[in-house]
Amino acid sequence: MELICAIDLLDGVAVRLVQGDYGRRIPADADPAELARRFVASGCRRLHVVDLAGARAGRPMQLDLLSEIVAAARAESPAVVVEAGGGLRRQDDVDDLLDRADEALLGTAAIEDVDFLRACTTAHPGRIAVSLDLREGRVALEGWLRTGETDALAHARRLLGAGASRLIVTDTARDGTLGGPNLEMLRDLRTAMPNEVLVAAGGIGSIDDLRAVAEVGCDGAVVGLALLTGAIDPARAMAALA
Repeated sequence: MELICAIDLLDGVAVRLVQGDYGRRIPADADPAELARRFVASGCRRLHVVDLAGARAGRPMQLDLLSEIVAAARAESPAVVVEAGGGLRRQDDVDDLLDRADEALLGTAAIEDVDFLRACTTAHPGRIAVSLDLREGRVALEGWLRTGETDALAHARRLLGAGASRLIVTDTARDGTLGGPNLEMLRDLRTAMPNEVLVAAGGIGSIDDLRAVAEVGCDGAVVGLALLTGAIDPARAMAALA
């Protein structure tokens, strides 16, 4: 299973939000580019970068900062993959982001407009992932500010059918809490979709949590706050997963 190191951007700095609440932010101890360099130096080969300001605004707000992160990461290792998102609701914005990053993370726009997702996956095959953020089994939209009606599995199948290369699934109630992942939710999705690329996010606070996610059969795990607090050391985590 792949360890994916998260960097969330807000007002030009790296932060983590508790349960997606913009008023409850935990700052990193380094600027975003240095954080990226540090993660890659520890052996991480995939970064997950989210523009929180863009998610709230509905359009990317920090593309220059993303470019700095990508440059810092690739200076440490040219093999690193950077997936990035936040506010991607127009194809022009997706194109601009993919001039900087390797993969684009879509959310609200892909979930609410499958034709938009299909257009993006057609233009950029293999480079479009979708973040499926869930609150009590329902999809959380627009930076988790509102909740959709359709159940998670129906959305997941529709998104993958439209060409999404992977799903990053987050339990919003656990995100930024270090309280452990929602293994039941992940297990249900893995059972229903045994052959798709499924990535877990939200609540992962220890190496034991990572092992549990791996046992469910997830292909990757996004870790954010646990890296900032030192609860998970990326080098030790990758050694344990290997």
